[in-house]
Amino acid sequence: MLTLSGALAEMAWPAILSKRDTFREVFMDFNPVLVAKLNEKKFLAPGSPASSLLSEHRLRIIIENARELLKVIEEFGSFDSYCWSFVSNKPMVGSYRHTREVPLRTAKADAISQDLMRRGFLGVGPTVVYAFMQAVGMANDHLVTCYRFEECLDIKAAAAAATDGYGDSCKPAAVSEQEVSMLCGLVQCVALEPSRAATVISIS
Repeated sequence: MLTLSGALAEMAWPAILSKRDTFREVFMDFNPVLVAKLNEKKFLAPGSPASSLLSEHRLRIIIENARELLKVIEEFGSFDSYCWSFVSNKPMVGSYRHTREVPLRTAKADAISQDLMRRGFLGVGPTVVYAFMQAVGMANDHLVTCYRFEECLDIKAAAAAATDGYGDSCKPAAVSEQEVSMLCGLVQCVALEPSRAATVISIS
């Protein structure tokens, strides 16, 4: 999902999602081990499947980030664990009524962006990071009128109940990152306006 969020520097969410299967094929099911070992000359060659998706600059960034991602996984066990540690393993909840109220970046996104860049990641400015947080359910920015808003609150409540007595450091297995992503990710929500999505760009 970080790869797709990073693509916002050149494409809007609707265009990215329409090519999601192509992204998955080109980047080998988003397997960082395989992406990190790509033959860049062949991968970036004019006319290659990858060259039809993004610029050479953006493609190089994805390959380099895959290499840095492996280091994070080695240190934290998973990229999920690393990311969720910044929000105490609980989704942040906004209570917005209008899309114009939804921020393009937050202090948490700034912190994650700075740490990622410190670790050698590229193209991970605060707005790209926040788009990633929204996409995977770390930030519930569904409008309060959106049918998914309450669903995400239910997941948050279930997570809080499951962690009673264990502390914030324990993210409940019963409410996995994948479940949060599936039910709370803004990229799956009809409330996300394409016009707003198109304005999200990297400022790294």
